[in-house]
Amino acid sequence: MDEYDLLRGEREMGCEVCLPTARGYTVYFAENESVSKLTTYFQKFSGQSWKYINERMFWLQEPVFFAVLDYLEVHMDHHHIFAVLTSPVDPLKNLHELRPILSYKEERNASWIDRLIESSSIKTHYQPIVKVDSDAIHVIGHELLSRGLDENGEIIPPFKMFEAARIRNRTFALDRVCRMQSIRNASVVQDKLIFINFIPTAIYVPEHCLSTTFALIQQLNIKPEQVVFEVVETDEVEDLEHLKSILNYYRAHGFKYALDDVGVGFNNLEKLAQMEPDIVKLAFEFTNGVSGNPAKQEVAQSVLTIAHKMNALALAEGVECEEDLHFLKEMGYDLYQGYYFSKPQEQPVEVIEKK
Repeated sequence: MDEYDLLRGEREMGCEVCLPTARGYTVYFAENESVSKLTTYFQKFSGQSWKYINERMFWLQEPVFFAVLDYLEVHMDHHHIFAVLTSPVDPLKNLHELRPILSYKEERNASWIDRLIESSSIKTHYQPIVKVDSDAIHVIGHELLSRGLDENGEIIPPFKMFEAARIRNRTFALDRVCRMQSIRNASVVQDKLIFINFIPTAIYVPEHCLSTTFALIQQLNIKPEQVVFEVVETDEVEDLEHLKSILNYYRAHGFKYALDDVGVGFNNLEKLAQMEPDIVKLAFEFTNGVSGNPAKQEVAQSVLTIAHKMNALALAEGVECEEDLHFLKEMGYDLYQGYYFSKPQEQPVEVIEKK
């Protein structure tokens, strides 16, 4: 089975979150405004892209809806025009969720993310994970970091991609595309560990949402024991049982998993012990400057103690200076990552000379 078959199979399974159908909006004209003023305007669009409902309502396919926003703002009283996301099959559904028409400008401005997702316009950068001993720096793996590509081939930062995806309710789809592209680009890492990020709230049912991910890993002959799935989450994860079910699913298939940004966000120390990760990553906020900050030292020591108590490796990310590296090494950290060793690169770094 090739990758085309995998994707075709997923489409046949009908995952509406990752692969949504065409979007459209019901537009409601209140008070003195009337849809009759726009009938002539819509004649230039195909009949399938808009539908007259009654004297107060139109249904518009999303591209037409976005095109008409500026016209409505300039030529009509937009304060009396509202809209809601609906389908042409049931354009009167969810009318209780009508919003002012201009509130959809933010969605229009973020709609570029749909093209990026559908075309998988993702570039992978590699940042080494290292082990340090008295004699040398050993590269033991790489974190695969996703960057978007615009139509001119310029890099789009990840925070900008995921903010647009949040506005468009496409976080789930973007997370999947980044994960799949990382796997496609993992072969250059060869026999080292491969750290791949995922957002736990983007996975509903592991058996379904991760099926093509696992199939692609198998197709590319990547060893499961090489792969470390890394939990990335900036918001509080409310359903810990769901997260644990995902992590258990990874481990049952031979993969490892890591918890990122420990010490901040949802990855606080109280919840850490419940996850039983293979690798625990101390957050940048507590690594950077740790050598001279007692408060950061306390957190770093707590993370290290809990990690080793669970037989997990402790990894300090965000190492940027020699003083912090030496302090963390003396404390007993196992692995390191950060600009001190290498910034993310278009090709994985194989050798790092001792500084």
